[in-house]
Amino acid sequence: MIEVPSKIELPSKFLFMKVGDHAAEPWEQILARKRRELDETGRIFWGYGGNACHPINQVQPFAKLVLKEMNDVVLVMEFIHSNADPDIVPATEYSTDGVIWEPIPKGIKVTGSRYALVLDEIQPGDLEVNLNWYEVAVGPSAGKPAEAYLQGRTDKACFVKSREERIIETPSENHTRKANFFAKLKDPYAVVLR
Repeated sequence: MIEVPSKIELPSKFLFMKVGDHAAEPWEQILARKRRELDETGRIFWGYGGNACHPINQVQPFAKLVLKEMNDVVLVMEFIHSNADPDIVPATEYSTDGVIWEPIPKGIKVTGSRYALVLDEIQPGDLEVNLNWYEVAVGPSAGKPAEAYLQGRTDKACFVKSREERIIETPSENHTRKANFFAKLKDPYAVVLR
């Protein structure tokens, strides 16, 4: 059966991430594995790397900020063709605070990642994200317009709706992103891996 994405409304605060093939595993295979992970453990560890969206310093505080006003912390996923092929050694431990470490739960596999978002079901969705209306919510780039922030290799951010539309001149002139998947974060929202 083909899943038909439903049109969903974008919240005023959300995490945004570009997603695709990873560690020599095709996107559809990743989704199938993550669905099994949810069935077996009740949660998904969605691995990522880089300097943006540090679990302890950015994602967890952002989640607490969002939950003061909204019921859910949403991750919006924009599918891109990716050549990411990092070291595929799976993580064996995770930490919510960087001090106390626990074994990765049986049934969860995270490869080639320093961090992981903790998610509920990943769902198809038809979302249009006009980046002119958002800015970075937390961290050293707080207040920076979303479109300007996502230039180059930056592929994830915690965004909040700006008070006004901020037009950023870019070569593509296309400030609207099509997002094909979304998920809700679950407590503890993000973890450090090793």
